[in-house]
Amino acid sequence: MSVRLLFATLALCLGVIATPAHAKRGIGIINTGDELFEVADFPADVVAAIPQTKNMKVGYKCSHFGLFWADVWTWDCELVGVSDESSYTSLPDELRTKLAADPQYAYSHVKRGLWNRYGFWGALALLAVFLGIGAVAGRKSGTEAAAA
Repeated sequence: MSVRLLFATLALCLGVIATPAHAKRGIGIINTGDELFEVADFPADVVAAIPQTKNMKVGYKCSHFGLFWADVWTWDCELVGVSDESSYTSLPDELRTKLAADPQYAYSHVKRGLWNRYGFWGALALLAVFLGIGAVAGRKSGTEAAAA
């Protein structure tokens, strides 16, 4: 099996797995920009004080770099109010400080899909397996040709 065929198979599999819901920005292979992650509902006392937060969620707006819609790196995250998957509202510093102090709203609780969270590492492992198989198959066919 040639290395080109392995790469083509990998690209096809990744193209099928990545659904349009992940396709926010970028050209199929590389995507960058801002991404929103929901964490939880606003606390009841905040909703009582600021009624506009009733239909929003506490979330993070992060800059990101990804391959095949799987995040490779996220940075520069800030707490925001998330209205839907593509719109957010900045929070006042006082509210942001209050929410950041509550462990319920920590970045570790963001809601990310399985592909978004682990897809890059899974694809990298799959690529390593394919390259290993290709190297072993290439060595075998070279050894058989030399023996004949």
